[in-house]
Amino acid sequence: MSGYGGWAGKVLHVDLSTGRNWTEDTIERYKDYLGGTGIGYKVMWDEVPAGTKPYDPENMIIFAVGPLAGTSAPCNGRTAITTLLPTCWPVPLVGSGHMGGQFAAELKYAGYDAVVIRGKSDRPVWLMIADQKVEIHDARRIWGQGIRAATTAISEIMGQDSVVAAIGQAGENLVPMSIVVNSVSHSAGGVGAVMGSKNLKAIG
Repeated sequence: MSGYGGWAGKVLHVDLSTGRNWTEDTIERYKDYLGGTGIGYKVMWDEVPAGTKPYDPENMIIFAVGPLAGTSAPCNGRTAITTLLPTCWPVPLVGSGHMGGQFAAELKYAGYDAVVIRGKSDRPVWLMIADQKVEIHDARRIWGQGIRAATTAISEIMGQDSVVAAIGQAGENLVPMSIVVNSVSHSAGGVGAVMGSKNLKAIG
C-alpha cells in the first residue's frame, strides 16, 4: 500500500450462486483504474463474457468507491454501481448508476474499495458486511416490501448506525429503470433490476 493513499486495500467478491466470498488486493489489480467506475469497468471487461445479458447470472454488479470516499473532500460520498444496463436495447451496454449518501464512506470504513456481486441466489437474500464478517441472510421476509421497510428491518438487525442499500418492488420485478437506494433517500438509477435478477434485496 506504500505510495497509494486513499484505498482501503481490498475488493470483496461475493458469489450468490455458491454463497462463497473472498477478497483480493486493490492495488495489485486496480491501481491503474481510478475511482469506483474504473474498478467496475475493469471487472466487467475481465470477467463478464461477451454476449451476456443484463439478467443473466453471469452478469455482475459492482459497488465501488474512489480514493476520496470517507474523507473530508467535497463530493466524496459517491458510489458507482456498474453492470450491464437493462435500459440499453438491442445490445446491452456497460454503464454505472451513481448514488450519494453514506454508503461509500461506510464501505471504506469496513475495509473495502468495492463489492463485486456475481451469480444468482436460489432465494431472496440480503448481504451483511460488518467489517471482516460477511454473511448472506435470507430475505424472504422482506421480499415484496418497499425500500424504507426493508431498510428499517435490516437496520434493526445491524444497528441504527448501519447503512443499507436496497431495492423495492420495481427492482424485484425487473423494471429496467428501477433504482437502488441507500440511507432511504440517495438513489442510483437503472441498476435495481440487476439486483432483483440475482434475488439480492439489499446490502447492509
